[in-house]
Amino acid sequence: MKKNRFLNIVLQLSLALFIWSCSNDDGDNPQELEAWEIEVEQLKAATNKYTKVEVAVGEGFFDASGFVPNMGHHYILPPRIDGTFELEKPEILLYAPDANGSMEFVAVEYAVPIEDLDNPGLPPEGFTGKLDEWEINPNLSQWQLHVWINKENPDGIFAPHNSLIGD
Repeated sequence: MKKNRFLNIVLQLSLALFIWSCSNDDGDNPQELEAWEIEVEQLKAATNKYTKVEVAVGEGFFDASGFVPNMGHHYILPPRIDGTFELEKPEILLYAPDANGSMEFVAVEYAVPIEDLDNPGLPPEGFTGKLDEWEINPNLSQWQLHVWINKENPDGIFAPHNSLIGD
């Protein structure tokens, strides 16, 4: 009798686990999604100190672009533009004026030089998965990747432009 009762409990738990696992399957690869989300959190933690533009300037970043519509001001640290993707050390920090005119830290940008624009090869290995959107900037001979870590982007976290950053 005890054996049948134990078997019944095991079967009920197995069925409940099966139903739960099916209801949580959204068709995405959860390991892949989890990896890039963890990487974004690591990036946020590593760059949190730059919420004040003065901290970035104190470390040598400077405004190399002025205001660019749908992006903001590009604060660059030239020694970081060395041909490697380092998750926690983006080459560029993006700031945009908020409603009060103060500079708000909105995103980071990675910049990896391209030696031969006629044969740029594949984009750099960036975040885990295939969601990041590397673009070639022919004027600077660079692969570039934006990551909107502090300003939501309706087109996605890795989209190159953000319509919420004014003209």
